Amino acid sequence: MTTQSTNKIDTYTFMVDPFDTDCQNRLSWSVLGTRILSAATHHARRRGFDRFEKDGIPYLWVLSRMIIEVDHWPKVHETYQLSTWIKNYYRYFTDRYFYILDSKGEIIGRVLTIWAMINSQTRMPEELKTIFGNGFDQYIHIDDTVTFQRSRIRVKQPAIETWRDTFYSDLDTNGHVNSIRYIELLLDSLPTALTTTRPVRRIEMEYCAESYVANHLHIKMEETTPLLYQAEISKDTDDKPVTVCRSAISF
Repeated sequence: MTTQSTNKIDTYTFMVDPFDTDCQNRLSWSVLGTRILSAATHHARRRGFDRFEKDGIPYLWVLSRMIIEVDHWPKVHETYQLSTWIKNYYRYFTDRYFYILDSKGEIIGRVLTIWAMINSQTRMPEELKTIFGNGFDQYIHIDDTVTFQRSRIRVKQPAIETWRDTFYSDLDTNGHVNSIRYIELLLDSLPTALTTTRPVRRIEMEYCAESYVANHLHIKMEETTPLLYQAEISKDTDDKPVTVCRSAISF
């Protein structure tokens, strides 16, 4: 990975190695998702707001929503770039955007991620100005050429249902199931005849609650229009099922 930086934007360059691909020799969703999160972390770290601690309590960035749109997938041995910047921040949330670029610098994809910083003990969000003051202001980059339509995701008549227990390898550094792992679980639940013949063009993830090791996840999916699947993952609790995330996947 190589990096180019300005005051507001970082651009990271990657090569698609053979083990970064899916069975179609395209960059896999898991690798792309992981590199998006990694680029966000590096961008924040270079500007001093990747972490915060108060009274000995760490505060953690958590992902609230993510939309990834890909027009053209990089293939094995091809170079691609991720450019990232902060477009807005609010009381509790910040909007981070990305371009996915090919080796010629042409835009082949766009990403929106929405983050909140939470108290690691209470799991509740903290006001960003309370933590960082006006520290974000100098890094805000307004780019109105990138817009995203957000979906209202509801699964009413699921045609696909499956269950999956969570394990050690599903966990991230915060001790809950990795955000990208949910994407893998959803893609694994779709018909193989579809996922091996058509590239996914768009995935929208709405993260609602955390899940942990030894949780029992219930995955429900519905094809609401041709080649558009809406999905919901919930976990069993003592009281009632809790929605962990919702998703819309377009081919």
